[in-house]
Amino acid sequence: MPEAEVSLRLAEFLTELPGFCGHVDVAIDGASVRVHGEEVFDISGYLQANNWQLGIADTKSRNEWAATYHRAGTTMRVHSRSGVGDVATTIAGRRLIAECKKGPLVRKPGSPEYPLLATAIGQALLLPAKAGDLAIAAVPDTPVFRRIAEDWRERPKFKVSGIQIALVSRDGSVSGLNLGDATKNIDVDAEG
Repeated sequence: MPEAEVSLRLAEFLTELPGFCGHVDVAIDGASVRVHGEEVFDISGYLQANNWQLGIADTKSRNEWAATYHRAGTTMRVHSRSGVGDVATTIAGRRLIAECKKGPLVRKPGSPEYPLLATAIGQALLLPAKAGDLAIAAVPDTPVFRRIAEDWRERPKFKVSGIQIALVSRDGSVSGLNLGDATKNIDVDAEG
């Protein structure tokens, strides 16, 4: 699953939560959309297929998909600024910032999941987050990522970090988030 898809699916999931503020920012690195001249993920096509309507285009960007989109009273700004987190929004007054990574949906030799998740966690640790913000490392929901996440969540130093690992599925569900007071102490998972 490409990184842009993980980011957009996570953003869409967050827009459906109780207390969602109505706006979400999604930062997409153009290099994760087009590799060696080949398009690996059609952002515009994905958004259109999921009923996002193009609003205001970002005339300063070289990317045709950089714009603000609207769906059912919600806005999503898709841009390519770096250093601000891949997904950022507010839920019930609490700011959430996520670093997203791609990942194979089928098992591959060399276990690329370990370095991908470690990188997402490291980047989440360095996000420009403030006290009270929730930092999230998001990766595709696969058996390998799930097994690693379950193990790493229990490690004492990881627990101290406060970072959460979100597993993002192609069916639109997300597991592994506990937003605490932001959603009235409900664990946010595949059942929503």
